Amino acid sequence: MNREEREQQDGNTAAPRRRRGMFYGWWIVIAGGLGMSITAGINFHGFSNFIIPLTNEFGWSRTLISGIFSLARMESGLLGPLEGWLVDRVGPRRLMLVGIPLMGVGYLLMSRVDSLAAFFFVYIFAITLGNSLGMSTPMTASVANWFNRKRGLAFGIMWAGVGLGGFFVPAVGWLITTYDWRMASVIIGVFIIVIGIPIASLMRHRPEPYGYMPDGAIPDSSSDAAAARSRRAPDLSDDFTAREALQTSSFWYLTLSIAARSLVSGGVGLHLVPYFVELDASDVAAATLAGSVGVMSIPGRFGLSAVSDYLNRRYVMAASLLVMTIAIVFMARASSVSEVIPFLVLYAAAQGGISVIPQSLIAEYFGRRAYATIQGFRSTIQMVGIIIGPLISGYVFDTTGSYEWAFMGFGAASLVSLGLALLAKPPKRPRRARGRGA
Repeated sequence: MNREEREQQDGNTAAPRRRRGMFYGWWIVIAGGLGMSITAGINFHGFSNFIIPLTNEFGWSRTLISGIFSLARMESGLLGPLEGWLVDRVGPRRLMLVGIPLMGVGYLLMSRVDSLAAFFFVYIFAITLGNSLGMSTPMTASVANWFNRKRGLAFGIMWAGVGLGGFFVPAVGWLITTYDWRMASVIIGVFIIVIGIPIASLMRHRPEPYGYMPDGAIPDSSSDAAAARSRRAPDLSDDFTAREALQTSSFWYLTLSIAARSLVSGGVGLHLVPYFVELDASDVAAATLAGSVGVMSIPGRFGLSAVSDYLNRRYVMAASLLVMTIAIVFMARASSVSEVIPFLVLYAAAQGGISVIPQSLIAEYFGRRAYATIQGFRSTIQMVGIIIGPLISGYVFDTTGSYEWAFMGFGAASLVSLGLALLAKPPKRPRRARGRGA
């Protein structure tokens, strides 16, 4: 008997009841979207607001701060397979109820740091670990399990939350400017705990134990006994195990493409605020512009992902990468904020689409059976790009006083990602599933 069956048998009042009205999976999508807005708007793009204050107070270089950020991403990558396995074993809600409070406490502790060692410990072992356990992987796994035909649309709506998180970026900048970075950390920590725990409470792993089917479909069975068995044990016999997925070239081409793209988005995303400051924008204006990237990515996150339900997802991903490549090259050569705006719009929309489409593509290729675990292994390889990108930006700026050559290199990495995406063709179903069943 699995965990969700025990919850129902024990009369868990937190379990969603099957009723008329909106399919419960959409509530998971909405909650996940809010969670994504927090993790992207505060922990990723918003954290760039802290770079200049930390540099001014402690004298740390941007390369050093970027290095700590990259090490934190390495931690997330190394723990990815374990986190995915835990989601598949115990469900997303329990993991989130551990991770979200830990992340909130991490920000409270960051307000008290007085040394590089203290900042390193708090950022990596509280903020980043809490974010890994409590945000992206559990929420993504929930949506992947609750949707099938409408998975692209569902992911598009949820990941549009990353775009809405752009509103948090100037808010964080305003907090730091109005108070200081320490008080801003306290406010952020309390906010994460108060908002995050209700988000976690809405999450569920798979729909069948609660009397639902993916997409809200009605089970095609006249037998009450068969319907009951369907609710207890969804048929995942044709899906890949994690080991089977890792043995396919499709997994490796797709994962390496994501890693190359992450090098780009990581290197650009963390340094957007200082990038705009170097183009003579004020601190608040730079934070607003960086936040607008998230907002402008919403059409890409939602629209391109939804379109991929009807077109070949791999080709939509490749087209988005081509647009992003062109935009980054022009951003590298821009000499003013007004000059960069048109290409920033293109970059945001394209980057938004290719952040979401691979989530659906992995579920489409490998199924629901070990989705979170497969995603965990993918994140371990993706970690390489996430680590290197911010370091490249920080080092190039510290040595040349400009982000130009860093961004040009990211354009080349985007082209590599495009080629790998085209090579990631659908895998053949497992021999086990074709021949002998589960």
